Amino acid sequence: MPDLVITHASALVSAWDQPVARDGWLSIEDGAVTAVGSGSPPTADRVIDAEGCLVIPGFVAAHHHLTQGASRGIAVPGGLLDWLTVHYRAWSRMTPADIEVAATVSLLQAALGGTTTVAGFEYLHPIGEEFVDPVVRAAQRLGLRLMYVRGCAPRLEGQLAQILGDQGVDLTRLLEPQDQALARTAEVLARPTNDRLRWACGPTTPVFDDAGAFHRQLTAIADQHGVGVHTHFHPLPSSLNQAETAFDFAERLGLVREGNWLAHGSQLSVDDVRAFGAADMGVVHNPSCSMLLGYPLIPLADWAAGNERIAVSVDGAASNDRGSMLVEAQLAWASQRSRIADGRAVLEPAQVLRLATTGAARAIGWEGLGELLPGKPADLAVLDLRTIEFAGSPSSALDDPATFLFRTYAGGNVRDLVVGGTQVVRSGNVLDIDGQSIDTRRVLNDARAVADRLYATA
Repeated sequence: MPDLVITHASALVSAWDQPVARDGWLSIEDGAVTAVGSGSPPTADRVIDAEGCLVIPGFVAAHHHLTQGASRGIAVPGGLLDWLTVHYRAWSRMTPADIEVAATVSLLQAALGGTTTVAGFEYLHPIGEEFVDPVVRAAQRLGLRLMYVRGCAPRLEGQLAQILGDQGVDLTRLLEPQDQALARTAEVLARPTNDRLRWACGPTTPVFDDAGAFHRQLTAIADQHGVGVHTHFHPLPSSLNQAETAFDFAERLGLVREGNWLAHGSQLSVDDVRAFGAADMGVVHNPSCSMLLGYPLIPLADWAAGNERIAVSVDGAASNDRGSMLVEAQLAWASQRSRIADGRAVLEPAQVLRLATTGAARAIGWEGLGELLPGKPADLAVLDLRTIEFAGSPSSALDDPATFLFRTYAGGNVRDLVVGGTQVVRSGNVLDIDGQSIDTRRVLNDARAVADRLYATA
């Protein structure tokens, strides 16, 4: 007998390239999907009645910064350097307790937005302080899957270090010397893993003033532990040698390696993205961040045609204050529609949602996630369609649930979320791993107090 059965869904999506099941059901045993069908469901010890609801695979956030959860809604004029100056000044004051509060906010948003797995790229690690455990504790408390990317910052972007230093910021709380970064990364990657916790590593931005020596040392550590390397990557033309492509640049620095994945890629050509795909590397598009910081609009359909590891993801709260994967996928789709007038390729809604699920899982190297097929992890979200948000649509609209969502979704929370057969959200309330409701009002108050202190002079 199954442990859990989802019953009578108005529509159930097992994968975004599979037909939708009407009056759908899904059975779960030992944390995995055992069967999917329509009509009369099997009996089970536990049942989630999904009548009037849409059941979809849980989202996989391939690039996030969980510790930015107390950095929301900050007005920063100008571009990237101005944005970094304000936030780095605030983050230089963070304590381990702040980190846990901020990560909890980010993870609560992720869960309520239908996300079941998060790759958290956390790259600030002051010497003598423990910033890893607070994030891991927050994820374990909620029961979400976490790919913790142990990042590092041997350098800061452009003239940022000088600007912050002139403002009296303690740079030792932002910069991590290379030898320390390598040693401390190795310690983290040696920690145990389980079905909800994995590790990866990478610099926040490529180090290119040492002919790739640092990246090769970091890759040796990643090889030893069998993990991926992740970094932000959109090199400006001024960083490249004459006639050098962005892919050539990455290869010169030692970043080209099977299982690695890159964030943003706003300066990448379609040929670059195709070359990364041939090297079994992923690239993550974060549309809210790109628009906020003025990055070029990327040709997402062309990217996806040449690389099966393309992902759509949220970014950290400082550049994506909503934190909803469904909103981000919706934006990625809508922002491409302007290409139709020029006769250029665009992705259909279901194709974009694949980039936010199975494509993202491939990008971060966590295969099996992002679809609800027999033998796959039972990670799913239930959206209640009996709300004003979805009113005014004919029942037949659910025959194409991806388009239905993208045309109607206005940012509401999921009703239920299940990760590995364990309910994380029940009737809109987030539960801890013991099944107790989390006091979100207390989290809100704690986060506001942290944000007020961090940005008091921002």
